Amino acid sequence: MKRGSEKTEQKKIHKLTPAQILILGFFLVITAGALLLMLPVSSAEGEFTPPNTAFFTATSATCVTGLITVDTGIYWSGFGRAVILLLIQIGGLGFMSMAMMFSMLLKRRVSPMERVVFVQSMNLFSGERMFSFIKKMLVFTFAFEGTGAVLLSVKFVPEFGFWSGISKGIFHSVSAFCNAGFDILGKSYGSFTSIEHFADDFYVNAVIGALIVCGGLGFLVWSDIIKSIKERKRLMLYSKMVLVISGLLIAVGTAVFLVYEWNNPETMGDASPGGKLLRASFMSVTCRTAGYATMPLGGLSGASKVFAMLLMFIGGSSGSCAGGIKTVTAGIILVSLFQIIKGNKDINIRKHRIESGVVTRAFVLLLTAGIAILSSCFLLSLTENAEFIDLSFEAFSAFGTVGLTTGITPTLSVLGQVIIMALMFFGRVGIITITYVILLGINKEKIEVKYPKANILIG
Repeated sequence: MKRGSEKTEQKKIHKLTPAQILILGFFLVITAGALLLMLPVSSAEGEFTPPNTAFFTATSATCVTGLITVDTGIYWSGFGRAVILLLIQIGGLGFMSMAMMFSMLLKRRVSPMERVVFVQSMNLFSGERMFSFIKKMLVFTFAFEGTGAVLLSVKFVPEFGFWSGISKGIFHSVSAFCNAGFDILGKSYGSFTSIEHFADDFYVNAVIGALIVCGGLGFLVWSDIIKSIKERKRLMLYSKMVLVISGLLIAVGTAVFLVYEWNNPETMGDASPGGKLLRASFMSVTCRTAGYATMPLGGLSGASKVFAMLLMFIGGSSGSCAGGIKTVTAGIILVSLFQIIKGNKDINIRKHRIESGVVTRAFVLLLTAGIAILSSCFLLSLTENAEFIDLSFEAFSAFGTVGLTTGITPTLSVLGQVIIMALMFFGRVGIITITYVILLGINKEKIEVKYPKANILIG
């Protein structure tokens, strides 16, 4: 009887779609992390942590967001911070990447279904040379995080002592590269202040900013860059688009924040011209899904908040630690709009034709993300007592797995926390994945019937 029940369970697992496996996997990781964080050993005071706080923190860490209801450096013990760091690393690499890594170490055969799940979890083109890609991904990750940890430790050790400086260097390096935005500086510089203490420190800004950008470009892009250097080949169109769009967003973002915050005394008005440029450029970088802040965001002007929401909505690149609808998706949507208005039948970018299915998926992503955020903003306006623009900022930040806040996260009600957790999960697991699950039943049976054309007026 026992064997029969085991076979039944295996059949049930195999019946799950790749998208459902991803959702279940992330949910189980979050649940395990939350249960560990609820234990007295995880809190600095040695007390049980309320379930809503533990689940919110675990969701934020696994979804590499950075929104918190309690200060990470003050509330959690060393064990609790270690759990959060592990969740950030799993969330950044993706739980399927970790599973594939253990399969490699144990020399276990990977099933075709596992390959499909991995490819979908990383938004890759195909499953070819999967283990080669995983090895490169791990090398890139630990090389960047290790270098960042050393560079940050050089700054932190003289200030915090040897062991504390090294642990802070490691924590912030992993958090920055995974675009998580968690910090453990609250005990030294005040709760919920992120890295504001280093607002005018070029060294810390440069190291953390570089880690954020590197983590947000995506492993596929880094692999292509290395390959192009070694083999002296041109970059793929995808890699070129990622680099160009990312560079443009950082440059335009810096200019916009400089214009609207130059004389704002609550953000950068009292800084030197060089300090203003540093704060604006870092803000432009961190809005792309990082979550670190060098100035109090509650003081941002309305125009800056709106533009920050746009950057958070776009996010980073596919196959990276970043969230949002992704840079190339935004690029395809923008190019498509211009070419459709011109009357072009095909969408072409640099002598390459973009398939209609890719364009359609980009617009579906845009619409799905918009509906999710607008619905969440409406619900938050019912459950929370805060300005609508701040609630919107929180919703965009959660969806883009950014972690920036105007200061309302700790004041969220339990229902508000649930809404934000759902948005973080939605943004990290991927709206393509969740849309696939929702539409799975509709697409099971394809009816090959062509109906008569309808005359429809638009506009």
